[in-house]
Amino acid sequence: MKTVLVVLLILAAGAGAWFSGLSGLFGINGQYQDFKEMISYRKTLDKEIRTWTSLRNDMIKNRGLAAEENLSLISNKASVTQQRDEQLSKEAELKEEEVQLNADLSKINKQIEELKSKLQDFGVSSVQEIQEKMESLEASNKKLQEDIDQIKSATEVASKRRAEQASELASRQKEQAEYRAALAKNGEEYPVLSVDPQWGFVVIGAGQGSSIDPNTVLLVTREGRSIGKLKVTSLEKNQTVADIIKDSVPSGMSIQPGDRVQLLRPRQSAK
Repeated sequence: MKTVLVVLLILAAGAGAWFSGLSGLFGINGQYQDFKEMISYRKTLDKEIRTWTSLRNDMIKNRGLAAEENLSLISNKASVTQQRDEQLSKEAELKEEEVQLNADLSKINKQIEELKSKLQDFGVSSVQEIQEKMESLEASNKKLQEDIDQIKSATEVASKRRAEQASELASRQKEQAEYRAALAKNGEEYPVLSVDPQWGFVVIGAGQGSSIDPNTVLLVTREGRSIGKLKVTSLEKNQTVADIIKDSVPSGMSIQPGDRVQLLRPRQSAK
């Protein structure tokens, strides 16, 4: 009897230890399942962080390119303006030289007439000397006339170049204005008016005339955080309908009225 009692006590102790181990195993399995869910959520969160970081880096890169292009346009505008001013100054100098040459030509013609008059006064004895002087003056006159013609030609070229530079400057200014207008549209945001979770689409408070185009991919944000992505399916006069892109909305979240919508990829300057 005593031996049987000892055996029963040993069996009871073993059963208790077995049930205790089994209970611990189920507890560990529950914790492992929670851990797997945490890993899955962390992967989803990391994916969204990488997506948002990539978008932010793209926007920073595009802003840097926009700043560089704007500086290039300003530099080109200053260069064209400087060239135009230099051409204006050169044209003014050429006109002054033309006036001076015309005055010299008039003076030479006057001297020729005076020599002709003296030829009549002094008779034929000084014809040879006067003839040589006249030929020299006529050669100077011809040279001055050639200089005047060259200056007139240079003046015409300068005027043509000035007109071309003025046209180029106007074109640069127009290009810069169009670029700034396009750049301003990149930062526009529009509200989500309504959401149909059953059919998976939203209505946006912006239509024709906005920066949204057909088939544009849009980014939905809430307080600066990425909520999901949309693809435009219908662009109407005062509103836009867009489908929610599958798997773009994180688990446990949904797009709500009042969320903000903007272009996923900023527009580039149209040239």
